[in-house]
Amino acid sequence: MKKKIFYGWYVVIACIIIAAAGIGFHNTASIFIIPVTEDLGLSRGEFTFFRTIIALLGAVLLPLYGRLAKRFSIKSVMLVGTVLSSLSLVGYSYATHLWHFYLIAIFNGLFVNASHFMMIGILINRWFEDKRGLALGLAFAGSGLGAAIMNPMASVIIETFDWRWGFRFMGIVAVIILIPTIVFLIKESPEKMKLSPYRKDNKDIAKAPNTRTPTGLTLTEARKTPVFWFLAVALFSIAIGAAGPHSHIAPYLVDLGYYPTLVATIVSFSMVILTVGKILMGNIFDRSGTFVGGIILGSLFILSPIFALLATNPTAAWLHAFILGMAATGFSISANIFVMKFFGEKDFPVILSVFSSIMAFGGAFAPPAMGFVYDIFGTYTNAWYFLIASGIAVFICFIGVNVTGKKLLNSQN
Repeated sequence: MKKKIFYGWYVVIACIIIAAAGIGFHNTASIFIIPVTEDLGLSRGEFTFFRTIIALLGAVLLPLYGRLAKRFSIKSVMLVGTVLSSLSLVGYSYATHLWHFYLIAIFNGLFVNASHFMMIGILINRWFEDKRGLALGLAFAGSGLGAAIMNPMASVIIETFDWRWGFRFMGIVAVIILIPTIVFLIKESPEKMKLSPYRKDNKDIAKAPNTRTPTGLTLTEARKTPVFWFLAVALFSIAIGAAGPHSHIAPYLVDLGYYPTLVATIVSFSMVILTVGKILMGNIFDRSGTFVGGIILGSLFILSPIFALLATNPTAAWLHAFILGMAATGFSISANIFVMKFFGEKDFPVILSVFSSIMAFGGAFAPPAMGFVYDIFGTYTNAWYFLIASGIAVFICFIGVNVTGKKLLNSQN
């Protein structure tokens, strides 16, 4: 008799698609910086601040989305939010003044969390107990896949027509993809299908609904532990190290003399590495644990800006793109893995939403900060030095998380 595929893997496929269209398409901001700023006469710092508005508003609302996910239907929240957020991309195409971008960014920020890594992570953690790292890596890989596909496509549209049609194309395609995916594939939890979460040693997952009482810490209890604060600093630094370079890699390489078409290829390469890297890092966390995974991520965040400083050499430019793609996997995977391991599932959506909010603030700070560094000094050099220090913080804090986390887990046994 042919073994039936566990439905959680279909949820993973749906999450890949949602991450691609709902997150990945929004990660093409760097290819719009030069055409928009030159067309409308804006500085890079001014223009990229619209991304900060989205990130800040999203960060403020993430805890609310975490509580909504705990109490109501994730499917409904995803459907409404992702469609409205995608339509905001179309809205940008009609902007003729800077404040238009800011106004549309406010609207976008209200709904961007519907397809956030947090929402996808909550779904995956409901469906998987074993192979959770692999499932998360696969699901989150969609964001890199979507950006890798859309970056060159949007670049061609921008060069052939203009930046306005680039935004319209992305928004319309996203809506067409997201609606049927969410409606037909997303299922809230295995319990609602009379299933149990995926476990390697459970041969009857299709017959044995999960009735186990969730264990772990509440948000209030978690905040009283050193693990919480080490992890907060590590994730904030990860967000800075991923969001800043991803938003400015294209204009930085153009400034160094690389042709825009080659730059688009390098950016897409980084997104492909991000896609594959999430699966690889998910497996590393599954097989080697959080200590090894944290050390690897910290090392990558130190190396990425170092190679950026050397990017006048084409080999260094490609190495920067590769390392940045691998490092940025931590933006999506690490919070889910560390929160579930050290704080458990009892208050998982709420605790995860807090850390997601912290990362969102870091992601909001970095792009405009790098833009303003360029506007003031005419170069990104000082920004890269700051990011080296940020990478060192990631390395040290992940060691702190694992050392204090081991003591926390021992005290609970």
